[in-house]
Parts: sequence; structure tokens; C-alpha cells
Amino acid sequence: MKHRLTTVLILSLLLMGTLYTGGMRVSVKPENATSEVLLVNAGKIRPYYPLSIRKTSVILVKGPGELRIMTRARFTPKTKGLLNYRVAYKIDGGDEHLLDVSDVKRSNDASFKDEELGIPGDSHPLALRLGRGYHSIEFALRDSLPKVLARYLWAPGKEVKMKWIELEPVKPYSPVELLAKEEIASYYRFSAQQPLKVEVIGPTEVRLLTRVENSYNMQGEANYRIQLRQYGSVVRTYQLSSMRSETTTYRDSSKYVAGKAREIVFKVPQGKNVYEIAPLENVSILGCMRIPEQDVDLEE
Repeated sequence: MKHRLTTVLILSLLLMGTLYTGGMRVSVKPENATSEVLLVNAGKIRPYYPLSIRKTSVILVKGPGELRIMTRARFTPKTKGLLNYRVAYKIDGGDEHLLDVSDVKRSNDASFKDEELGIPGDSHPLALRLGRGYHSIEFALRDSLPKVLARYLWAPGKEVKMKWIELEPVKPYSPVELLAKEEIASYYRFSAQQPLKVEVIGPTEVRLLTRVENSYNMQGEANYRIQLRQYGSVVRTYQLSSMRSETTTYRDSSKYVAGKAREIVFKVPQGKNVYEIAPLENVSILGCMRIPEQDVDLEE
């Protein structure tokens, strides 16, 4: 399903248990960016990144917070009249949303640092409020003739304190005990071949902590994707990145080194829901699931 937006509409996706506080915004560079274009506005130089029809630009952030996207069309010397363009985006691999921007004029207060690039158009904003946990947002052009640039600004929000209760998977998985800060936590091992299966009664939300199992000789970051499926259909796909943890160890000896925890939070609708959770890569993952303590009665 596609949802079309006009430029005056701001889409807000606010998950339970989060609060946006309007904190200081920081510029975010797309994970796969290979170039940038510098604009001068109000005496300050600001980086923008090209949008493409062929490949998506991927933004990774840790919520809660608000992601603001500022888009500008590029006017060349041959451009006549006003410009129109369309930006498509997906949040955590979900439904595609469309932002239609029309009748764009040349900007009177912004210019390219490299004047040979032409003149930037007026800025058109889009704001996305994102809940707790890690999120990946993909952007691409759709049916657009002019070149379009985007700038991404992230403002972290404040988490509402909440008590969480452990949620066990449906299948009889053997727990893997990890030791962190002198406390023991039970995780469950899963993979693409053996997904994690969980049954939840909503409405509620599930907090999933994932850790990559690294070999001792593995260095750098491990990139992986976690897919959430319900009755055979893909609900969400999360892009995550993790490094070896310096503070978490296996309680018993292991041939692996635990990665740093990466948090995912997803909403569960009314009624009984069954989910499968699996990585898309050939990696071994440890997972720990929790639900809000206030929703425990729903499971009984």
C-alpha cells in the first residue's frame, strides 16, 4: 500500500513509550553516500546528498527522536519554469510512502558553493517521528526529471521509563546466558535456518535485543538485517550494525564473542499474534525479548 503526502503534511510515527523533546539537531550522512553537494545558506555551509532513482539512500538512527529531511531540486541554466518531483521512502522495510513536491521555485536565500551546479530550489521539509530502538529509513526518487538533493537532521528524544518483563519464545530453545555488569541475562540463539518464534497478545509492544555471535578473529563492524514476519508475510526489515562487546561475556566458555546489543521495538496489534524473527544473512544471532510489565495480564 502506498500513502501519498503533500508537502504541507508532516508524517509522524510515534511508538508507545517514547517522548520527543525537540533536542539539538545533528546532521546525518547516509550510510551509502558516495558524494555530497555543499550549499550556502544564511552564511553557513551545509552538506546535501543526491537522491537517486536507481539506488536508495539509507539513514540509520537510534530512537526515539525526530528525523527531518530537507529536499531541494536543482535548477540548471537550461531549466525553465517551475519543477516537480517525488520522493519515496520506507521505514524499517515497511510500506512505501510518497512525498509529492510541486511548483518548486528557485531559492532566493541559498546557493551552491560551486556556482557551476546552478541554483538550488526552495527547501521542502518532511518530519518523521520514530520510536525507541534502531531504525533504517530508505529514500529514493520516483518519476523525477530534475536532480534532487536531501539533507538529514536528527533530534534525539527522551525515553519514557518503563518496566519490562522477559518474553520467552514459543519453541523450546535452550537459553544462552550472558554476563554483563555482574548480572546474568538469558538470550536465545536463532538464525536464518532456525528463526525465533514468539506468540504475543496485543495491544502491546515487543522489545528485542539482538547480539551477533562473533568469532575471536573477527574485527570491525558486523552488518546484518533482522526480518520480522507474520503468517508468512514480511512486516519489517531492520538494518543493524554491531561490534564486539567489551563488557559482555558468555557465562560458560564459548567459541564466540558476543556483539554489542542492538535494540528493536515493534508494536503488536489487538489480539493473538505470532511472529517469526530471522536474520537475512548467514550469521548466528542471540535474541532477548521483553514486553511492558503493564501488559503482562494480556498474556495470562
